[in-house]
Amino acid sequence: MRHPVLDKSIEFADNRISLFAAQYGRCGVTSVKLTPNDIHCHHKIPLEQGGTDSYSNLILVTEAVHILIHATKEDTIQKYIKELGLTVKQIEKCNKLRKMAGLPLI
Repeated sequence: MRHPVLDKSIEFADNRISLFAAQYGRCGVTSVKLTPNDIHCHHKIPLEQGGTDSYSNLILVTEAVHILIHATKEDTIQKYIKELGLTVKQIEKCNKLRKMAGLPLI
């Protein structure tokens, strides 16, 4: 709550706080405890593809997971999979988010 996102809507800010509580302060992919400086709010369907700031279109993830969701270069994808030590189930969650964003599966 002390880290507002000034260039976003009030709906985005409110939903971000609600998601933090709903996700018990943990990343939606890895379940790692989020720190104030490492909270990234990912739009499942990007705004430029018609997505909104609605609660159901947002998920909180770590910065590294957010980079992985949007990565297009194979070396970047492999770097973050290795760095994060993702399980098969976590890769599946990441792939679900990548698919919704119109990106190829990893």
